[in-house]
Amino acid sequence: MGLGDSLRKAFDAFNSLRVVDKDSVKALIKELQRALISSDVDINLVLQLSKELEKAALSEDIPKGLNRKEHLVSLTYDALIDLLGGKENHIPQKPNSILMVGLFGSGKTTTTAKLAHYYQKRGFRVGMIAADTFRPAAIDQLEQLHKKIPGTFFYANRGEENAAAVVKQGIAELMSKGCHTIIVDSAGRSALDDELVAEIKDIHAVLKPEHTWLVLGGDIGQQAKKQATAFHDAVGVNGVILTRMDGSAKGGGALAACKTTNAPVLFLGVGEKISDLEEFHADRFLSRVMGYGDLKGLLDKMEELKEEAALQENPLEGTFTLQSFYNQLQATRKMGSLSKIAEMLGFGNNIPKEEMEVGEEKLNRYKSMMDSMTKQEKKNPELITSSRIQRIAKGSGMGEEDVRELLKHYRQLKKMVDKFKHLDEEKMKDPKGLQKMMQGFQKPKKIKIR
Repeated sequence: MGLGDSLRKAFDAFNSLRVVDKDSVKALIKELQRALISSDVDINLVLQLSKELEKAALSEDIPKGLNRKEHLVSLTYDALIDLLGGKENHIPQKPNSILMVGLFGSGKTTTTAKLAHYYQKRGFRVGMIAADTFRPAAIDQLEQLHKKIPGTFFYANRGEENAAAVVKQGIAELMSKGCHTIIVDSAGRSALDDELVAEIKDIHAVLKPEHTWLVLGGDIGQQAKKQATAFHDAVGVNGVILTRMDGSAKGGGALAACKTTNAPVLFLGVGEKISDLEEFHADRFLSRVMGYGDLKGLLDKMEELKEEAALQENPLEGTFTLQSFYNQLQATRKMGSLSKIAEMLGFGNNIPKEEMEVGEEKLNRYKSMMDSMTKQEKKNPELITSSRIQRIAKGSGMGEEDVRELLKHYRQLKKMVDKFKHLDEEKMKDPKGLQKMMQGFQKPKKIKIR
């Protein structure tokens, strides 16, 4: 059971109580201890949180407008936010130079490219320097990733074995191209040895970075504290990026461990795509893993995509066609997987994994079939006769029954869109109203994707 499931179980048990007294407070705290320790949070941190929470719950005056149960839930939520690093956002808005450090397998090179994409999307001219002379494949990997991010710059010198020399050359090259932000991908090792420390210090002396960020796998639990402390003592780490956070049961342990080093977690790597890098906000992370949703995160993601033509078309305006469906499908895929979007909306935990996989597969089939349609067919689905169904099925490698299922689904969506047109526009703009509306589409126990 992951951190979110364990915490949600503890809160659900507490919320079912009719009377809140000293014994029930202690019972909640005991459940929290189990949840946090089973998720690999440092036991000393857990005991400290438990002691402070029990003292506050039993001694503080209850604010007006809250009952004792609501007050305790609020105290617990705030304590968990603090455990995960607090509400403050530490991400620099205008970084000049970033040195990326980390061990083998942490995802450092991929994260370097994701950061370049993050800042490039915000209007910066970003340059990457491949300074991992220890592993030539890392240079090739970063170069290939760079090619997927239009508008960024890349420097490497495969004939130079001295990493600091590569960085010095790269700085001169990228500055001549007007780069605002330079990100250096340093070498990794299986362990932080003297050779690696010396190399990073040499790079540090040349680059003089504003920021030195450590990349850690979110699934390493309490080892995060050991690695973060070691790198901080060696080269002065002032930020952490956790990777493999798209389903890690140990993610909470890694986050809590990083807090003890005073190096804040800045970003989470949540997938394989270049765009799968999320700003870390402790309150939003906690809400999401507990199944309460991160609607704000979803809306932020949608805001980024508004510049894309696919989202410029409002499906509630004009006639909803297969072309409208296709455009919205394309835009949705850029926001992430179906499971990720459902998770952000707060009902991902209600959808069985196998159901979600079926849904993902079905959307991919729909796209393939629509790719085999003509523009006229997508704009006017009524043109699609039996002979055209045969052609579309053959062109997409699907069965004719699959095409008919797509058309049936389209007609159902069209009916739903027509209903949406009559909804109060102000309610649609309100995030709480939107979330309530989305939850209204759920079945009481499970959401079926068919």
